[in-house]
Amino acid sequence: MDQQRITILDLTHGEQGALDVLLGQWRGKRTRNNLRSAFYDMKNSERSLMSEQMPSVVRRRSFVLGWSALSVDKLNRRCNLDAFYDEGGRDLDKLGLGQIVEDNRLLSELSQGVHASLLHGPSFIVTTQGDTEAGEPPVLIHARSAEVATGVWDVRRRSMSSFLSITDLDDDGEPVGMTMYLPDLNVIMAKRGARWKVERRDHKYGVPVDMLRYRPRLGRPFGASRINRTVMSLHMQALAAMIRADVNGEAYSLPRFMLLGATEEAFKNADGSSKPTWQAAWDAVWAIGDDENAAPGLERADVKQFNGQSPEPQNAHLRMLAQMFAGETGIPLGELGLIGDANPTSAEALVVSRDDLISEALQAQRDWNPDLSVVPRRALEMLNGREFPRLRLRPVWVDPVMTSPAAKADAGQKILSAQPWLGETSVGLELLGLSPEQARRAISERPAAPAAPTVTTVSDGAQ
Repeated sequence: MDQQRITILDLTHGEQGALDVLLGQWRGKRTRNNLRSAFYDMKNSERSLMSEQMPSVVRRRSFVLGWSALSVDKLNRRCNLDAFYDEGGRDLDKLGLGQIVEDNRLLSELSQGVHASLLHGPSFIVTTQGDTEAGEPPVLIHARSAEVATGVWDVRRRSMSSFLSITDLDDDGEPVGMTMYLPDLNVIMAKRGARWKVERRDHKYGVPVDMLRYRPRLGRPFGASRINRTVMSLHMQALAAMIRADVNGEAYSLPRFMLLGATEEAFKNADGSSKPTWQAAWDAVWAIGDDENAAPGLERADVKQFNGQSPEPQNAHLRMLAQMFAGETGIPLGELGLIGDANPTSAEALVVSRDDLISEALQAQRDWNPDLSVVPRRALEMLNGREFPRLRLRPVWVDPVMTSPAAKADAGQKILSAQPWLGETSVGLELLGLSPEQARRAISERPAAPAAPTVTTVSDGAQ
């Protein structure tokens, strides 16, 4: 089923060829993308980790571990998009960016695209003109994950040359609604019964799709997922260690007793029926009378106790796997639910313990910035119906270090004391800890300062 070719009669030969390439690529990556989503959603099965010899009480349980989700979420929480600014200082609200942000809930939409990029490697931001007569905003911006979208990357132009967005799937997981983006052309395909209906929309914006990539590299322009093979392997090993620890606690941690010199009557009820095994093990008091007719030395029953097995070997194995997982993802050991070697002794030590995660967030933001800068500019061009070649938009990120407001204000005050003129700008207010929106509002609401008196200095020799 996954390799089935979709032939649409109303497509041209070139359009059908592009569709075949895109669908083949989507099908080829679909299994791995679904697997990573299963690890993130904690739906990966643990039944394969259980042997037939495990107690039935353990086999009936479901074991879940959230490490793969943490590998994505811990980094995503340090990559928060705050606003956009123009390097030329233009008022973006006058151009309509505020309207676009409000209509599309843009910061939330782009944040979801960032999350999908961490989960699968690439994610896609699609910008199109809306149908205002149908009640849509003038410009629509949507984030699409690699589970339902794919594209062809042009290495020379460093942009998408074609793109496929799957908008609807049937019960078998086969596409029944698709939109293909080709240069200056959107091809909308919908299956009605046994026939596909095709609609074409021309425009002048090339392929209006931008790809957010996590860890792109030469030979792998689509990037890589945070849930890589190492993360999945350590995840499954840790899950197996949890299962073994549960088996140990259920079956092997109870103390073992050996009763010497007792007859079968000691393990029977008053009516002569045999006691269940668990009842015999859990009986608080054993009362067994002496047998005067027994062989010498066996007149009185003797009890020997053997201590249960300790769960410490399983716990030590789980700690080792957690340390390896922390080294792979940069997440501190304590945030995986295990106690680390020592607690941080200061705020600086706490930041140092997260240094790998912070540096990873900064590098990921650098990789996303070029494509995130194009999205609002293309949206403004669609909204205004003209190009803005000199518009240089840049995204503003929340500091991934997550410095406290007091510490940020103190550091900003030291900078402003050296350069007081910065205090009259939005940059200076942001240094004090205000968000870009708060800085903009503060400047717009600031009362006009009274004109300073003009001082003229005349030298003694002047006429």
